[in-house]
Amino acid sequence: MELLAKIKVDNIYKSKDFTDKKTGETTPGKWKIQTFEKIKSENGDQMKLIDISIPEERVKDIKDKVGQIVTIPVGTFIQGNKVGYYGV
Repeated sequence: MELLAKIKVDNIYKSKDFTDKKTGETTPGKWKIQTFEKIKSENGDQMKLIDISIPEERVKDIKDKVGQIVTIPVGTFIQGNKVGYYGV
């Protein structure tokens, strides 16, 4: 099964490198797409910013598509009580 996300690319950026304080090992930052999700509530619509990490090899295909709708394959994970997404 393949899960696809159809999203508007509002921004794309590379996050900062991460250095583990205990081991000193540095993990390179990941490329991320930012998109807004509209959440309806009793008090009106709320816009929530969503970050979706994407593999390095997909960056060239998406970098010039800011402001456009794209469909990307994604995986999901649970963090706390929220669902997160990552590009595959």
